[in-house]
Amino acid sequence: MKVPTMLRKWLVFHFYFDYAVAIPIFIGAEQIPVFFPEYPLDTVALRIVAAALFGIGYSSLQASELDYPSMVKKLRWAVIWSGTAWLGILISLLNGGHPLNWPFFIVFILFNALWSYYAYKLGSFNNFFGSVKKLLLFDFD
Repeated sequence: MKVPTMLRKWLVFHFYFDYAVAIPIFIGAEQIPVFFPEYPLDTVALRIVAAALFGIGYSSLQASELDYPSMVKKLRWAVIWSGTAWLGILISLLNGGHPLNWPFFIVFILFNALWSYYAYKLGSFNNFFGSVKKLLLFDFD
C-alpha cells in the first residue's frame, strides 16, 4: 500500500505548526504568566511543553518521508499520543484548569481526528493487539 501524499503534507504542516507554537512559548515563558495572574503558570512546565512540541514536530517532519510499514507505526503512536493528550487536557479543564488550555485541547482533538483518519485508512491498528500481546509475552522473534 502507498502512503497518501496528503498525509505527507499534513505531517510537514504539523512540523511548522508545532514550531510556530513552541518557539514563542520557549522564548516567552516568563511573559506568558503576566497575562494570566489569577492562574499560576510554571515557566519550567511551559518550556517542557515547548520541548515536547519541538520533538513531536520534528518527528512529524521526519515521518513525512517514511515508507508504508514505518508510517503505520508512526500513526499508531500519533493517535495514542494526541488522544491521551486531549483527554488529559480535558480532565484538567474540568477540574478548574487554566483557560489557556482550551486552544490546546481543540488543537489536540483536531490532530487526533486527522491521525485517526489516516491510521484507519492505512490499517495502523489492524494488528495492534497482536503487537501488544507479543510485547507482553516478550516474544521478539
